[in-house]
Amino acid sequence: MGDELMNVMTKGGVAAYHPLDPLSADEVNEAADIIRGADFFNDATKFETIELHYPDKTDVLAWDGAGQLPRLAFVCIYDTNSGAVRECLVDLDRGERLSATVIPNARTAVVVDEIVACAENVAQNEEFIAAMARRGITDLSNIQVDPFSAGNFGFDDEADHRIVHCWVYHRNDPFDNGYAHPVEGLNVIYDLNRGAVLQVLDRTTVDIPMEERNYSVRYDRISAMTRDDLKAIAIGQPDGPSFTVAGNQVNWLNWQFHVEFKAREGLVLNDLRFKDGGEVRPLFHRASVAEMVVPYGDPSYGHYRKNAFDVGEYGIGRLANSLTIGCDCRGHIHYFDGIVNDTTGAPVVIENAICMHEEDEGMLWKHTDYMTMDVETRRSRRLIISSVATVGNYEYGFFWSLYLDGTIALEVKLTGIMNTAGLNDVSGDKYGTQVSPGVMAQNHLHLFCARLDAAIDGAANNLVEVNVVQDPPGPDNPWGNAFHAERTVLKSEMAARRDRNADTERYWKITNPNRQNRMGGDTGYKLMAPSMVRPFNHGDTLMAKRAAFTRHHIWATPYRTEERYPAGVYVNQSNGEDGIETWTAADRNIENTDIVVWHTFGIMHLPRLEDFPVQPVVRCGFALVADGFFDENPTLDMPPSTDGGNA
Repeated sequence: MGDELMNVMTKGGVAAYHPLDPLSADEVNEAADIIRGADFFNDATKFETIELHYPDKTDVLAWDGAGQLPRLAFVCIYDTNSGAVRECLVDLDRGERLSATVIPNARTAVVVDEIVACAENVAQNEEFIAAMARRGITDLSNIQVDPFSAGNFGFDDEADHRIVHCWVYHRNDPFDNGYAHPVEGLNVIYDLNRGAVLQVLDRTTVDIPMEERNYSVRYDRISAMTRDDLKAIAIGQPDGPSFTVAGNQVNWLNWQFHVEFKAREGLVLNDLRFKDGGEVRPLFHRASVAEMVVPYGDPSYGHYRKNAFDVGEYGIGRLANSLTIGCDCRGHIHYFDGIVNDTTGAPVVIENAICMHEEDEGMLWKHTDYMTMDVETRRSRRLIISSVATVGNYEYGFFWSLYLDGTIALEVKLTGIMNTAGLNDVSGDKYGTQVSPGVMAQNHLHLFCARLDAAIDGAANNLVEVNVVQDPPGPDNPWGNAFHAERTVLKSEMAARRDRNADTERYWKITNPNRQNRMGGDTGYKLMAPSMVRPFNHGDTLMAKRAAFTRHHIWATPYRTEERYPAGVYVNQSNGEDGIETWTAADRNIENTDIVVWHTFGIMHLPRLEDFPVQPVVRCGFALVADGFFDENPTLDMPPSTDGGNA
């Protein structure tokens, strides 16, 4: 039996309302229509974002499931003539615009429509055509132009433009892997608002590497090596899944939560709760990946510009894949669509943007009583909610997992194709790895920032740091083996700017000082953070200032509605003055109050030959584990394991 025959797909489900439900396609249309009627709207106006304007958090927490809260839409538009950016608030219940505010010195994100137009316009530019001809390329039908967010390096001639910095690759045919054929030394600066090329930068001429490095079975080399001895693994749930879905609300065993999809952050989990006996206990009000940055380490030619903020400058949600059953997800799958908008204000439905399914997770717990030889075993399983985005050359998979013991985990899976450069005479392969003759994959980092709006047993929480210390030798430690944990409540924002310390096995807990477990300790959750890396750019640069959230592995802030993005709201060509470093400089109280914990994590990627022509998945992430939250193992209710139909 083929793998795909065991897969089952569901969508939709029972209709239900939740105040955090994303806007429907009809609501996106309605909000756009209202803004089009404003006197400041003209033919040069484009829509960046149309999304739900969140109700007040206290109203959401007080909502008892009856009735509906006011339905508001946030709309961001920009004028491509003047460059003006406006934030508008629309009341969808009353069909009227409530406000419109011009945001000074803001540049909106780079959106899909503009990426497509940029590539087309660059290929028609005469100066660009001449530069390609100097490299022996006169047929531009298969030229690949990758617009890269340009960043901000303080160049005066870029200050009044909304730009991208383009990289160029050659393809031998429409499906060829262009990253095997970088056109080194040739870049284009393109004005998104004007839809025009500003500069063609032809710095040097390096022979274009032409060796074919493809990965698709449409190519003979790959087709010839494709295995035929891979046996099917059938995944079936004959009784159906253990979850139920009503609208965007999900119940799975002891878990309750709400699924949301945002153009910027992509997959978001809201209102995470766990049923403990007869009590449904809150854990997190909201969990998302609020920003990420990918700084590259090559200073030559234009490569220093490569430091893309893929969430704030593009939008992970806008670039989400439509997931495919049997390939992206296996088993009994439930899909959620994602709805974003294009620059005309029309809704764009990304079908199957979010996948949800259960997986067997092996051993949950086991013990053999050596006196009686009685064996007790329980198997674990997890519920996975996932979304995958393609950002140019790279794919990012965001996999949130919920476990039977109350654990919440995020695993980010990185795959796709590494960004490449031609081997030039300035830096050689010092700043990367030659993965094909004349082709260098550059050293880089992937740094993510998770925003965790904590609600451990209620809104008022603490952030606690735990360090393991050795007791000094002496009368109380005669054998030198003693060590203990020291716990420190981090009381203010500046105190909560924290970093890893492997010498003390440092970790952090989010606790509720107003509720105690049966042994008298504060209930809490522990952050397990195995993927802490540090940035390698110099801290006094504008690049580092824009990515200031990467300076520390942990931050904490008192909840504020407007503080949602750690690199600021308008990241594209930003100057770094907005964001978490600025907010936390106020050193506000974070003790026994409504707090948001921010965790910076990621990977350092020094490319391998094995990462090309397509990269096997690399993983990073974190977990939130109950630590004193329950009075005992919460999985004692799991039934004994059976054979489960195994052969």
